[in-house]
Amino acid sequence: MEHRRIQAALSEVQAVLDAEDRWLRPRDSKNRPGGILLLKEDVPCLVVPDLHGRADFLKAVLAWNTGEGSVQARLAEGKLQLVCLGDGMHSELRGRGRWLEAFKEFETQFTEASPHMDQEMGENLDTMVLVMELKGRFPGFFHFLKGNHENVTDETGRGNHPFAKFVLEGAMSKAWILQNLGQTVLDQWDRFERSLPLLARGRHFVVSHARPKTAYSFERLIGYREDPEVIEGLTWTRDPQAEPGAIGQMFASLLGGDPHESIWIAGHTPVARLFRQDLKEGLLLIHNPSRRAVCRLDKGVKFDPEEHIIELPDPGASI
Repeated sequence: MEHRRIQAALSEVQAVLDAEDRWLRPRDSKNRPGGILLLKEDVPCLVVPDLHGRADFLKAVLAWNTGEGSVQARLAEGKLQLVCLGDGMHSELRGRGRWLEAFKEFETQFTEASPHMDQEMGENLDTMVLVMELKGRFPGFFHFLKGNHENVTDETGRGNHPFAKFVLEGAMSKAWILQNLGQTVLDQWDRFERSLPLLARGRHFVVSHARPKTAYSFERLIGYREDPEVIEGLTWTRDPQAEPGAIGQMFASLLGGDPHESIWIAGHTPVARLFRQDLKEGLLLIHNPSRRAVCRLDKGVKFDPEEHIIELPDPGASI
């Protein structure tokens, strides 16, 4: 991918994120867009789980005909909202063998041929530049939440932790970007990630990358940039770390109404099937990295995961 296209995408998406409508993202005390998206209650919503370098998955979502036209066409018409749950980078288990080979290239500081890391980062760049360009084209209707993999500097602190699963994926990605794209791009990318929202609120649902660790107030969500605990708690939390009842408390403060009619949709934790539901907590996990599933929420339609979580066919050569 051309260096110019990457920088152009970063510049454009930053301008869009900085200027987001205050009715969509209420402003913090420094007049910056806050960490919560207030989705349009009269417009249907699609929720897309963790991408992990799968540009082909996102393209399949855009091409999918919902019965009222393609997703991309409906975004352009303002008749559909799309929320991605974050984690745009790193192929994880899908690319385990490639990561192991890429680590050998990393040990030489990519001074020799590095086809495995080049391929990995090619997928990551294709995915994230597409995300940035979509946000630029459909600013009020396409949204991408921050996940724990949105940490391009691989830092510890400010709600982030370095990422290493099979090898040193976070450090390797940072080193590759510095060597191939330079410090300016790394800094721009870091700023982009810090500008991403953490949570989206619909009429009867809430969406975040990870389930909440504890209950966070509306004010803390808005002021997330100065609150590392909120960032960490909505991007890193696994089931055993979460306080029981936290989701219910947040339903009460964010949605009101009957909590039994509300649903919290998250990714982050892989599931064995298309989804895993915790009826007691009101939690729905939809991240299966080997399948292409989207979650559809329509106004006035009672949500049924068996009916409204749709698995898309393999896009094949047409994408």
